[in-house]
Amino acid sequence: MDEMALHKIIVEDKSVQASILNLLNIDSSYEFKHEDQYPNGLKADFSIVSGNTVKGIIECKGSDIGVNDFVRGIGQVMEYQHFADNNLSSKGYEYDKAVSIYLFPSSIIKNKNFNIGLFGYPEKCRIIEYNEINNGIREITQKELVIFADAQNSNKITISQYYIRDNRLFELYICLKYVLSKKICGFKNVDRRQAEMDFLRKIETPNNNNWRNAFISLSSLGLIDSNNLPTPLGAKYATMEYEEFAYEIYNSYIRVYLDLLVETILKKSDKSVNITYDEIKKMLTEEFNGKEILFMTDSDNRYLSSWMNILRDDYGAVDFASRSNWRTVKYKIFDLNRDTIISKIKMYSIAYQYIEKFHSEMSK
Repeated sequence: MDEMALHKIIVEDKSVQASILNLLNIDSSYEFKHEDQYPNGLKADFSIVSGNTVKGIIECKGSDIGVNDFVRGIGQVMEYQHFADNNLSSKGYEYDKAVSIYLFPSSIIKNKNFNIGLFGYPEKCRIIEYNEINNGIREITQKELVIFADAQNSNKITISQYYIRDNRLFELYICLKYVLSKKICGFKNVDRRQAEMDFLRKIETPNNNNWRNAFISLSSLGLIDSNNLPTPLGAKYATMEYEEFAYEIYNSYIRVYLDLLVETILKKSDKSVNITYDEIKKMLTEEFNGKEILFMTDSDNRYLSSWMNILRDDYGAVDFASRSNWRTVKYKIFDLNRDTIISKIKMYSIAYQYIEKFHSEMSK
């Protein structure tokens, strides 16, 4: 996605604007002013303004850029933050705790010859990613930047910035529906620990004693905010039927992991095959010239186990017994269209028994 396409989306899509305001905790009365003027002839891509008051100054970059243009963008947000901190304006703006914002598409992170975690950013700068598939908005945190940087230093390759660890997708779905119910009831925040102890553990899912990971995963995907309430996209996902939700998570976030894992198993056999996680890891790293894959082959095969459980329990795309190395690919998920994948999920997923119990507990 080039920069002008990103500009067009922000100008025209009010839901994207609302998601940015929600992420930044900015009142909906603020508007996006395109190509706004600042001192020294600098022109910001967007100002977030209400009347004469500025809350944010946005610099956008497309994914079709090299390292020099990306670094130039960092310099621009640094100057915008300087203007805000020192009340400098060529238009008489007033700044109300204004922040500079660096906004770019999700594809800028993958398969680039530079690593965004290895750069320095202004202290107050908010780094925001636009998901090109589902129009989602999420913040890239300092913790994530450290993970990206460590991947480079540890000779790992990043094929996706998204991850889910030690959770089934239906646990994320149940958690998301629960916090949406709290938002509808007027709650301003949800305490994660209290939610787990008071309600979520009643569902008795496979990871029933660690709902903390469900909240972490939802936050990392940009589906809940800092108050553990659904973002606009999270609220939309929470109202979907489970099979639609699972397809959207696959298509928008985790497709690359699941497709790669199924393809790797199929290299051994198109029927049942005895293959350990260590053997799968070896085949995957060989595919990437000996490099480990971030969020997939690192962490002592813990991610591999998690992705395999998701493939089996959420999608029914593979089958295997616990503590067994015999794997069977039931269908090639990457070969199927949306409607067919949804029908397979409805046919094979074990999610529905837990979702039914969730609804039963909610009705009490």
